[in-house]
Amino acid sequence: MTTHASDLSLIFDPTPAELRATLAAGINAFHATTVPQDSTRFGFSLRDSAGTLAGGVVGLLSWQWLFVEALFVTETWRGQGLGRRLLAAAETHAQAQGCHSVWLDTFQARDFYLGLGYEMFGELQNYPGPQSRAFLRKTLGDKTCHPSRHEHPRP
Repeated sequence: MTTHASDLSLIFDPTPAELRATLAAGINAFHATTVPQDSTRFGFSLRDSAGTLAGGVVGLLSWQWLFVEALFVTETWRGQGLGRRLLAAAETHAQAQGCHSVWLDTFQARDFYLGLGYEMFGELQNYPGPQSRAFLRKTLGDKTCHPSRHEHPRP
């Protein structure tokens, strides 16, 4: 058994799915000692009558925050308010579940989110390439954006 740090081997892993799962379990176990992890993933999609995806949003509820993991509208449907509709559904759901705020990161849709009341709290320049990744947040509770705390907007 290795007892000194100098005896450990550093091993490169080009497909770290198992390593990622093991690390996540260790991190979550550590957090459980101070701030227990209580997270729930959810999604909303907009589909046509044939079931074809027009757009969707996936979020993660954790520690009374919504993290928007992905928001996408297909090119055919862009410019018709679907992104706003999907984001409003996610925000309303999060608020109904007790969330007080939402955060996300983007490198192409900064102005979209700023126009919906989000504010920047960080920026990673030159990621990717000449662009920058913006980190944005918004406090939930603006009734002009959310029809009801306990009602999901219809997709």
